[in-house]
Amino acid sequence: MASTGSNAAVYGGDEINAIVLDPGSYFTRIGFAGDDFPKVVTTSNYAINEEGDNKKRIFGESINVPRSNYNIRPILKDSVIVDWDAALDQYKHYFGDVLKIKDQEQPILITEPVWTDPSYRQTLVENFYETFDFPALYLAKAPTCVSFQQGRPNCLVVDIGHDSVSVTPVIDGISLLKNSMKTNYSGQYLNDQIQDLINSKDPRVPVEGTYKIKSKTAIVYPQAAEYKERELPENITPSFDEYQKSKIWHEFKETSLEVPDRRLNTPNLQQASTVKEFYSQEVHKRLFEFPTGQSVTLGFERFQLADSIFDPLICKFKNPDLTSKYPPTGGELKFNSNYEDYRPLKRVRKADSSQSTPAPNEATDSVASPSGEMRGLSQLITHTLASIDIDLRASVAHNIIVTGGVSLIPQLTERLYNELCNTNPGLKIRLHAVGNSTERVNQAWIGGSVLASLGTFHQMWVSKQEYQEAGPDRILNQRFR
Repeated sequence: MASTGSNAAVYGGDEINAIVLDPGSYFTRIGFAGDDFPKVVTTSNYAINEEGDNKKRIFGESINVPRSNYNIRPILKDSVIVDWDAALDQYKHYFGDVLKIKDQEQPILITEPVWTDPSYRQTLVENFYETFDFPALYLAKAPTCVSFQQGRPNCLVVDIGHDSVSVTPVIDGISLLKNSMKTNYSGQYLNDQIQDLINSKDPRVPVEGTYKIKSKTAIVYPQAAEYKERELPENITPSFDEYQKSKIWHEFKETSLEVPDRRLNTPNLQQASTVKEFYSQEVHKRLFEFPTGQSVTLGFERFQLADSIFDPLICKFKNPDLTSKYPPTGGELKFNSNYEDYRPLKRVRKADSSQSTPAPNEATDSVASPSGEMRGLSQLITHTLASIDIDLRASVAHNIIVTGGVSLIPQLTERLYNELCNTNPGLKIRLHAVGNSTERVNQAWIGGSVLASLGTFHQMWVSKQEYQEAGPDRILNQRFR
């Protein structure tokens, strides 16, 4: 491909093969536009020896190898980069060493969450222009990418990810930031609850990382675990050990939890007792085997843990450190920029005209969040629907897209549908959840792949020269929407 010429030639429609980067809190995905799935799905963590002379970072599955004095550090939190040096180092590794990308010939599309502030977005763009030789780039909101993956320009994207749950309306393919909501009652929240439950259950349930176990005997609690540890290098760091244990909680969450079909936390004591008895029956019990070979039987607890996504008040942490980690929040997002949300042309009215429908930023009083309220998943969605312009509400409620790894917990979408129908009787609720689990967890990346491969998308790319000439404020607020 020629490196000079017009924008159409350089970024020319279907002729190019753009790069799509989707950084997430748990996984980072990298691949080529037009592909069905990313080429690279890697953990958003790295290993580094902070005490020795060798400061080289280790990425991917290699970080699971036990090494002396190597710490595990996160690159992103809440889908926002917190370690820029490590992030750019990771992208260099996968762009150059793994995928053999010639960045001078391919533009890059980067997904971002809706809650990033202008300074972060400016740092992201400028770091990519300075570090790499991509001829152009584009920042795409993750909910917008999900809407393109589903082919639904008007929708409500419910992303239940590792660090956060977010609810974002998308109108005409553009995310409405000021109507969006976000809480942290999501994957890591469940992991911490599982850890709190197991650690407080009984000291005879040792939790050891898989890397420590040489041999084991399969037994069931309350029998004591029988296993032998393998010889390991000296000075294995606490951060490495905690990272390995976090993988156990993650597996526990994926394999053992199940959402009950009704709320477990009810003021009616007799009804609560009946529900608990029902979910404690033998048919609902499951075994989970720890790396030590010891299995624990869980019945009512696995439903109670999963129910906390809908009702965060149902589970109380016994560890005070975990309690302070999740302060009560209603999920409202605050934007300090001069950003103006997109409004469809048919909804733009003169300032002096009378209108019977509320403005998009006016939520109904019935769902206003009192101070300290903890909103569950269905409450977040109901509040967001109430804040949307009434003329758009029916269209959005009919196209609710559920995505994210935590949404794969059994019976979650069924429970969500029932609760939304009960709390929104005037709306026709319809949920769209991809049945293929691999596709659902990669939905934002796939949507970015679809978007960047469109023949009409070439006019959206922003080159470094254009960015410098137009200035960050104009590019970030008007082009990257």
